[in-house]
Order: sequence, then structure tokens, then C-alpha cells
Amino acid sequence: MHTIKINKNDSGQRIDKFLTKKFRNMPLSLMYKYIRTKRIKLNGKRVKESNILMEDDVLTLFISDEFFEKRNNDFSFMRIKPKLEIVYEDDNILVVNKPAGLIVHSDANEEFNTLINHIIAYLYNTGKYNPEDENSFTPSLCNRIDRNTQGLVIAAKNAAA
Repeated sequence: MHTIKINKNDSGQRIDKFLTKKFRNMPLSLMYKYIRTKRIKLNGKRVKESNILMEDDVLTLFISDEFFEKRNNDFSFMRIKPKLEIVYEDDNILVVNKPAGLIVHSDANEEFNTLINHIIAYLYNTGKYNPEDENSFTPSLCNRIDRNTQGLVIAAKNAAA
């Protein structure tokens, strides 16, 4: 038996969507079978895949330990010394001026030096994001611009944004 306490960034999503993000190596058919056979419970009660998770809910899972193996999280962003021109920041969003020549997401030619990795490194270094505390959320970009374009890019710092 395992329990997962739902945090603020995980709340507001359907239980099946949360489980899909949390257990990427679990086949969907098996996840739905576990829900149907009451091997996944929400606050001690039977769940439906359409149940919406709320903060402080507790999921109880009677499933194989193989799905709970420590995920091989990619912490490559920790090697980056973030270089960001921050235009605006509040509790929910971060607006940065992306320089020309920097890609926003990884591609076949560049996986490491990306705008999103610089943003995640900045949030990690300032204590505003810790991937080990999250079940299904990663800071993400709200818009994108081309590699050779300079301009403002908005990043969501939490799921509410």
C-alpha cells in the first residue's frame, strides 16, 4: 500500500490524468483496471476516473511496487547558471526577454541550453521550484518564439497560472 498526498499544483485535475503523469510507465489499461477494481482509493473511498483532485486529498494505492520505483528525474537544468533578463515576476508567472539565438524547448540539435531549462534552473536556485516536491507539475512556457527572434516569453511558475 502506498499513499500520495495531493498538493496545490496537483489539485484541480482528473484522477486519471494525474495518474498518467505520475506513473508514466503504467499501461493505461492497467490504471483503469486498478480504478475499477478499487485498488486506487481517494480519501478511503472508491474513485471514478473523472473525480477531480483537491488539495490535501489522499490517494491510497494498492498496486505493484514496480510503479513506485524512484523516477529517473532529469536534473540537467542544475548544471545551468541561469542567464535571464527578467522583465516581470510574481507568485504565478515569470516574464523574460528571450535573446535571439536561444531556443525555447529542446530539439534534435540542442537539449541542454534552452530557455525553459534556464527558467527551471532560476526557479530551483531561488527555492521557488523543487522537482522532488512535485508529482505532476513542471514550470512551463505559455508562449514560444522562434530561435532567431528576440522577445518576451511568459512562463507559468505553478499549475494555477
